[in-house]
Amino acid sequence: MTAEEERIAKAALTELPEGGVVILDAGTVTERLAAHLPVDHGHTVITNSIPVALALAARTDITVHLMGGRLHRRAGATLPGPRELDGLTVDVAFVVPGGVSFDRGLTSCDPAEGSGKKAVMDVARRVVALADHTRIGDDRLSRFAALQDVDCLITDTGLHEEAAERLRARVPRLLRV
Repeated sequence: MTAEEERIAKAALTELPEGGVVILDAGTVTERLAAHLPVDHGHTVITNSIPVALALAARTDITVHLMGGRLHRRAGATLPGPRELDGLTVDVAFVVPGGVSFDRGLTSCDPAEGSGKKAVMDVARRVVALADHTRIGDDRLSRFAALQDVDCLITDTGLHEEAAERLRARVPRLLRV
């Protein structure tokens, strides 16, 4: 899914605020997004992704905050507790669901991971979900958000038109790149 994730990450750049605070969830697509963050825009990046934090660590134009919590070794990420983000306000949260169910919304295989993603969404002014077409229609164990809770869902053109139509009826904005 390398080419698809690259297109999704580049499309996500258009959702960045001019400066401001963003959250980058864990996932290879957000790692790609981090690699493309524009220079000298003064972003503050909050992430639970160890690879994202390491990729941005040398950038002096970006302030990086790594969320704490239990280490999810397979994902290379921390699973923040529900109170980790209390009191914060974030301009845009880029969330990577494990699955996108037409009926249940954004889902995850791990309830603790889902709880962390929900906490991220709760502090964001805008939420952008990043999901390649293989995640669409996949219903995982733990639901953490309804489809209408996201402002934009970015996916790739591998998504069948029928599935895209079903999503368009449920999400405020769908981008297929």
